[in-house]
Amino acid sequence: YNGMEILNTSAKENRPMPAIAKVPGREFPVEINTYAKRNSYCVSIRDLTKLTNSIETEEKIARFNGEKNAMLVKIEGEIKSPISSVIGFSKGLLDGIAGDLTDKQKKYIKIINSNSNELYHFMDKFLEFTYTESSLYEQDCQKFDIVETLKAIIKDFEPIIEDKKINFNFEHSGLEKRIIYSDLKAVKKIFENILETSVSMTDSGYIMVTLSQPDEETISQLGFSEDKYLKLSVKDTGVGIAEEEMKYLCDPYAQLEKGKKNLLRAIRLGTASILTKRTEGYINITSEMMNGAEYNIYIPLKKD
Repeated sequence: YNGMEILNTSAKENRPMPAIAKVPGREFPVEINTYAKRNSYCVSIRDLTKLTNSIETEEKIARFNGEKNAMLVKIEGEIKSPISSVIGFSKGLLDGIAGDLTDKQKKYIKIINSNSNELYHFMDKFLEFTYTESSLYEQDCQKFDIVETLKAIIKDFEPIIEDKKINFNFEHSGLEKRIIYSDLKAVKKIFENILETSVSMTDSGYIMVTLSQPDEETISQLGFSEDKYLKLSVKDTGVGIAEEEMKYLCDPYAQLEKGKKNLLRAIRLGTASILTKRTEGYINITSEMMNGAEYNIYIPLKKD
């Protein structure tokens, strides 16, 4: 386009046109809006330099974050290996491989072992989050039994559920089809992180896990097709989540200054949220302080 072509096009199509303005020493992007008035034009010009710079900055930040996450995923072994060594050697010392320990030695080595295990778990969840956020994530779409898949994950949490004396129930009688085709890796990690969050925040009462088809009201509100979505619900009577924390519940970056407990929760829920979006699903979390929480995940059933 030359200058007059831009003015004519803007006036004819009644829309703003992008252009490059030239002044001595530099060029900069502008937006031109033209209105025809009899035999003349009324022209407004908006300088887009600041907007363009902001977009370029955001693109650079997004690219940097993507590269950072990919790097962390690739060096996962180098990050976790030293921690594994500390866990293994401290456990060996407690088991007596280097001879008897004094009570004071046992006390400090137990602290080392416990803290190392906590750090390993934290890094495992953090690296899991960076992987789901990175460009390296690959879907694992296949047919699988959703009920048996969730039962296997629940079994891993049985010791802590029993230790806390939480009433646990898994309901799936309303499910029409157990064999589904979806991203198995994503479904497992979504449920694992949601259940871990629920268990960690519930010290008494119950946790209810339900598999079903979405109800008519939800289908209408979210524009779902009933036979193409699966609803996974986790409801508990835990301590709940404060209203002011709900906005950034799934954003670890917004929780950095709010303590390790909140950060770990945000990492788990952030992973679940990103994976739900990767499956083109939908996640909804509701909670009140001291009134528990409810996590509803809607997973689309893909065609094999």
